[in-house]
Amino acid sequence: MRDQVHIRNAEAAQLAHSLARETGKTITDVVLDALRQNRGPRSQPSPPGRIKQWRRLLHRDQSRLIRSEVPIEALYNQDTGLPE
Repeated sequence: MRDQVHIRNAEAAQLAHSLARETGKTITDVVLDALRQNRGPRSQPSPPGRIKQWRRLLHRDQSRLIRSEVPIEALYNQDTGLPE
């Protein structure tokens, strides 16, 4: 079997065995229950207000990034031809 997990911590192994005995479950079931409880929900939808706030912030940032293009000639001194 390729996807095995080995408990290498003595306390964790003892707790898993003890809980399995007390509940009548297998050690696998005990570990799965514990992992699922600590994982939390898979995905939580964002509240509509938060989405509106993100969009407002993105729009604000985009407007700051938009700059009018400067012709390359404007970067050089017309008299010397050197960069200013």
